[in-house]
Order: sequence, then C-alpha cells, then structure tokens
Amino acid sequence: MDRYVIQAAYKTLQILLVFGEAPHRFTAARVAELTGMDRGQVFRSLRTLERAGLVRLEDDQHYVLSRVIGTLALAGHRLNSSLTELARPYLNELARSTGETAVLGALSGESMILLDLCESNRVVRWASLIGHAFPLHAGGARAVLPYLPKAQWERLLERLPELPVYTPYTLSRPESLLEDIQRTYRQGYSVGDQDYDLETRSVSAPIFNQQGRVIGALSLAGPSYRFALESIPAYAQAVMEYAQQISRQSGYAGLYPNPHTELALEGGET
Repeated sequence: MDRYVIQAAYKTLQILLVFGEAPHRFTAARVAELTGMDRGQVFRSLRTLERAGLVRLEDDQHYVLSRVIGTLALAGHRLNSSLTELARPYLNELARSTGETAVLGALSGESMILLDLCESNRVVRWASLIGHAFPLHAGGARAVLPYLPKAQWERLLERLPELPVYTPYTLSRPESLLEDIQRTYRQGYSVGDQDYDLETRSVSAPIFNQQGRVIGALSLAGPSYRFALESIPAYAQAVMEYAQQISRQSGYAGLYPNPHTELALEGGET
C-alpha cells in the first residue's frame, strides 16, 4: 500500500463502495461480512460516512446511500475519458514499481486488443505492438474468462481443440482450461506461464465498467528467465490493486473482483 494512503480513510471508502452491490442497502453486520473487515472498524466507518452525509441509517437498521452520491455521480458523468487515458497513470506506476512491462488490453469479441503499454526500462523487456489481438485461451487474456457470460466461455471450451496451440504449455484440453477459469476466479488473477510465448511470463487481472461487465485486463509481463515464479504473488497483488483502481475510474462501484460470476461457474444464471 502507498505510504501516503491514510489506512482508516481507505478502509472507509472501501466500505462505501460496497453499496454499489445489489440490494444497495445493508446492515453493519452484512457490510462486515462482505468486506471481511472487523465489525468495530465497519461500525466506525459507517458512522463517519453517516456524519459526512454520504449514507443514512434507516429505521430497520439498514444503511443506504444518500442523495449526495447522486450529485457526485452526475458530476462524474460529465467527464468523458477513454480507457487508455484513465489507465495510463496506473500503467506507468506499475511498470516503474516492478521494472517490468505493464500492458492494457480491451476485450473485443473473442479477442483481447492491446490498447497501451508502458515498457520496462531494462535492456531485455517484453514488448508488443499496439493494436495486436490476443486469443482469450492463452496468455494474459485468460484473466477475463471467469467474468464472461457462461455461454461465451462454454463456446470457447467447445472450440478449444480447434484453436492454435502456441507452445507446449498452451491449454489445449477443455478440462484444463475450465480448471484454469475456476482458479482464476478464486485468485482474482491469471498467470500466463509460457503458454503464449516460451520466453514470456505474465500476471493479469480483470477490469470492469460501470455496469459491472468485464471490459479488459491489466497485465504485467516480462522475460521468463527474470519473471520468476516466486515473484508472482507480489506481482499479482500489485496488478490487482491497479486493475481495481482502473475499474473504479471506469465507474465500477462493486466489490473487486466482480463476484457475480460465481453463479455461472456453479451452473446457474449467465
């Protein structure tokens, strides 16, 4: 966490964002359950938000957002920035803090289009052309799969035997890709381990829009000899934090990663 971030304020704002989830009204106990935070912290944060006029407590002890939030939302709607513009500061910071290449991809049909990147400052680096289309079954693009409608990734599983196998590590069996989708959902990020390019490893996390739909992914990529497996947990944490920030800038106000896909993975609604 950035040393300039006020921890108590950050936790309070994370609690405020819970109200982006349906049914948009929660008891303090339910907020604690959803965030995994201490009940005392949740109670203090909710009282702070109530005093600031951002939430109100109804007679049935459920907290709801105040109309001030609507005023702020209208102000936000007047801004019109592209995903590339919103993400650029986070790409720069991710690349600077890790020394590897930060990559922004946008979901387009059954591909991920590389929108922007900030290259590593090292002599040997991962690089790719802006506008290149990546397949969804290999590399960092797999980060979006758990968050697509169930029917879409089921079609991908059916077609998988016909799709290109880029390296010996490309997931070419439907069972293996399904396991990877489930693992990605549990972790909140995907790992591209030489499955698109033998000389590359990557860590990727999904980006969501205002409606809670996945629209792309943030990735960190580098040469496999330097991008060590033991570094993946720390890299993954950083990528998820920045992907969450980009999602917030894009208008996403729910829990991160988006939890609603659990229904699809269990065979429920799509």
